[in-house]
Amino acid sequence: AMFLNRVVLCITVILLLNVVENEAMSFPWSCPTLSGVCRKICLPSEMFFGPLGCGKGFQCCVSHFL
Repeated sequence: AMFLNRVVLCITVILLLNVVENEAMSFPWSCPTLSGVCRKICLPSEMFFGPLGCGKGFQCCVSHFL
């Protein structure tokens, strides 16, 4: 299970870097797609997914994976 978590984290980081570089590029996922919530600051129990589909100044926080 730890290995899977690391793989998911690595993929997430790569995706986030691509999104930051290509903000104009349309991205198939949004925060609600990941069962996330847009907040100013993520809770300690949540994972930070960047401004994925959230308004300016907000970030996508996901508390668990599907």
